[in-house]
Amino acid sequence: MSAANNFQSKFKMIQTIPVHSLPKSPDTVPALSIYRFKNNQGVHKESPVALPTTPLPTDTPHRHTYYEMLFIEEGQGFHEIDFHSYAIQGAGLHFLTPGQVHMLSASQPCRGYILAFPEEFYNFYNPGSPPINQLPFFQPAARQPLIHLQEKERVYFHNLMENMVAEHLAPAADCGIIGKYLGLILQKSASIISNRPSTTQISSGLMPDLVGKFQELVEKNFLQWHEVQRYASELAVTPDYLSKLVKRYLGMTAQEYILDKLLLEAKRLLVFTRLSSKEIAYHIQMDDPSYFSRIFKKKSGLTPNEYRELVRKSTI
Repeated sequence: MSAANNFQSKFKMIQTIPVHSLPKSPDTVPALSIYRFKNNQGVHKESPVALPTTPLPTDTPHRHTYYEMLFIEEGQGFHEIDFHSYAIQGAGLHFLTPGQVHMLSASQPCRGYILAFPEEFYNFYNPGSPPINQLPFFQPAARQPLIHLQEKERVYFHNLMENMVAEHLAPAADCGIIGKYLGLILQKSASIISNRPSTTQISSGLMPDLVGKFQELVEKNFLQWHEVQRYASELAVTPDYLSKLVKRYLGMTAQEYILDKLLLEAKRLLVFTRLSSKEIAYHIQMDDPSYFSRIFKKKSGLTPNEYRELVRKSTI
């Protein structure tokens, strides 16, 4: 079997990457969901309502429309997130933003919890807290998606999660309390990161709110809005001012940031679908496929098809 055919068999190649959404909620505020890993049996046996296992296939590439945090207490393997491989070695917290493509490759079963929540849930119940895109593990340009936990930290999060799950499973669950638990978990996670040495910071000092809003707009609109002018207009600043500020804090101009986001999406589609280079160009709304190929090679050093073959072979 050829390398390409082997890859297609392994990942069941399709035309689009599966996208998972949370169940519809009749409430004004979209709901949070808590799951256990598929092998994690015996959680809260005393409860009349069992905590469900994740209904999603975690061992094949997929993405979500919501934020996700994996609290892994035990396990071994790797977590693949947007072409980066993160080791699962005992206790840790793993963070995912909407749109990221990921999969779990566990060599030993994982035990713990999965929190799945929309941005609106966090914002509604934590109005005085930092915006979600300013938390270090959710910042689009400098994500730190994994926190290895020391034993005391594991116990701390275990106790928080046990109480949160108990409230979540209660017959008269209070979303306000659950929302506060979520805020506490995320803010404690951010505190742990801030107290550890980091080599990933791009600029010292707090990032201006304007840069965070720009990142958030790009995350939600990069397929439709390709020009800095559109983002500057939405943010009520000049394109030049926006680009200089982004350059100072993110290490690249606003246009480069937008382009990197477009090319990351192209890479996801090249590797995990069988869409042609031309179809991918149209998907990311670059109407000239030849321009897409040129800019892709300029940024990556490979043509789209060369990139596809190289990455697929390296994953086998």
